Amino acid sequence: MNSSRSAPHDAPPRGDVRPADLIIIGCSAGGPPALLEILPRVPRRTTTAVVVAQHMPKRFTSLFAGQQTTLDRLPPGIVFRVRPRAPSERYAPSADLLMASAAGLFGPRALGILMTGMGGDGVLGLRAIKDRHGRTIAESEETAAVFGMPREAIRAGLADLVLPRPEIALEMARLCRR
Repeated sequence: MNSSRSAPHDAPPRGDVRPADLIIIGCSAGGPPALLEILPRVPRRTTTAVVVAQHMPKRFTSLFAGQQTTLDRLPPGIVFRVRPRAPSERYAPSADLLMASAAGLFGPRALGILMTGMGGDGVLGLRAIKDRHGRTIAESEETAAVFGMPREAIRAGLADLVLPRPEIALEMARLCRR
């Protein structure tokens, strides 16, 4: 993709205002300031839930690092499952695990967003969301502090939209249920 505001030819039209029931954001390096910029833009009166997989090495913060989080259906609703990170798992919390679990529960009502960070975490999660007809966004290089995670999603052809951070916030607000 050449333009930061482009979309692949098979992406849903930008005019598609089918609201999302769940927005899942994956980020890593540079994530806290990015989240502080976009999360306040979520409408206060929305029924759309937002969950975040923000992984950081334990040396930076013990509050965020080390636990895997997934979603599961448990009557009467959806619950978070939190477990310790397995030695074989590179990222915790993993955007891949969180997004894949959300895709299975929310299908086309899920919106996956991959933002600033190193590595490839989130690519498999975005694929799971797209496989279930949900929508996906990757942060553009112009605003990503570290372009690794979004770049890998774009290279894999998994981003319906590639947007700079302010436009991600606007798109989230546009797709929230009122």
